[in-house]
Amino acid sequence: MLVGKQLQKCRFKCLLVRAVDESLSFLGDSAKCSIYFHLETSFGIKREEIPKKPEVFAEKLEELFRDGSCYIKRLILKRLYESVGLELKCKKDYSFADYINEVKEFLDKQAENKVEGRLLKCGKKKPTARS
Repeated sequence: MLVGKQLQKCRFKCLLVRAVDESLSFLGDSAKCSIYFHLETSFGIKREEIPKKPEVFAEKLEELFRDGSCYIKRLILKRLYESVGLELKCKKDYSFADYINEVKEFLDKQAENKVEGRLLKCGKKKPTARS
């Protein structure tokens, strides 16, 4: 079960970084590289750390782009949701990180359901907290 969770965590990170890459590429490759450079040198956020710090990443995008950051964040979320087959729906009082966590939880649940399905096929019971 631990291996499955690690794979799911890795998948989530890859999907989020890809969504950010694709969304920033919308501004052009040189702009994307400049943004990543600025995030790392000015704020200490490396590209691969974005999945660990979505709140900080969103905050720094707001500092860089002010009102324009909402469009970039929305594009990132739209691409991320599409990559897992979900539709992005606006929710009152949801932050960028809340949406990110929703996708992460969806992927965790999806992985859990796959494991349960495999166990049922094998005729085994679902593992409990004691197992």
